[in-house]
Amino acid sequence: MMNGSVDDSSECWKIIHIPEKPPVFPHLPSTVGVLASAIEAKHANTIVRKLNHIAPLEGLRHVKRIRKTCPDGGKSQLFVILCKASGNDGNSNYMPEDVLELVNTYQLSTFTTKVCQYAASTKEEWEEQCKLWPTSFHPPTYNIDGITGFSEDDSLSVFNFMKLAVRMAKSGGSVNTRCPFYILPMQFR
Repeated sequence: MMNGSVDDSSECWKIIHIPEKPPVFPHLPSTVGVLASAIEAKHANTIVRKLNHIAPLEGLRHVKRIRKTCPDGGKSQLFVILCKASGNDGNSNYMPEDVLELVNTYQLSTFTTKVCQYAASTKEEWEEQCKLWPTSFHPPTYNIDGITGFSEDDSLSVFNFMKLAVRMAKSGGSVNTRCPFYILPMQFR
């Protein structure tokens, strides 16, 4: 992320650290309510596409929209998250108009369930989260050798390349100038 203006005297620009995920506060709930429903497999793709458009799961991108279960070795069942359960006037089953229309079209029976509010940072935490509802797990990369951030020299190089790219883009006038720079850190070692 860059701060400052884009001109030749852009010496005020600097690279700052952006944390991987927001801190988890123990006094806040670690789960959030969602409205879900059982669905027929033949309608799953259509329903999920519509839901992703009309009710995206903002802030819950780690939560998978579909859960598949096989109770007692029988026929598998699919469940879909419709939307977050937003208590509107004390009613936790409130859902947006478009979602309600989808529920009526496919004659869905809704229920409220809990999902984990934050993405897991360890495999053990992920395994616990999946007991509530399936989530995605992406191991943190901040402690892998070579991905620990920029040294002062690397930061200066990145800054100079960015400044050069801006200067070259400006020099093109009204011509659509593209200035890609590929930085391969391993070649500098």
